[in-house]
Amino acid sequence: MQGRFDDAWTLLGEGMTLSLKSHTTSLVTLGLVAFARLTFAEGDPERAALLAGAADGLRERAGVEAWPKLRRPAADLVAQLRETLGADRFERVFAEGSGLDQQSAVAAVSDRHATGAGAS
Repeated sequence: MQGRFDDAWTLLGEGMTLSLKSHTTSLVTLGLVAFARLTFAEGDPERAALLAGAADGLRERAGVEAWPKLRRPAADLVAQLRETLGADRFERVFAEGSGLDQQSAVAAVSDRHATGAGAS
């Protein structure tokens, strides 16, 4: 929110590392949604939709829901992404993300940052 994208990448990356070590789907998906928000703020709504879809797909396959306090903000993000990308494009990218396994979803985050596109 403050435009300090590099700091956000660092902090979220550390959080994702801990989430992966915990082997807890709800924590990993929380991190993916946070990265989706960050990439959207950086101006990449397509990557954000992919990551949001990945979080949704991982939660669905694991049979877990987003934490109650976070459901509304996640739904708001999805609505913003749908509006920004258009319904058809959003649905296509979100569905692609929802099919990713955990390793591929985390790689999508890593690939995005490694390209330098997240640098401010």
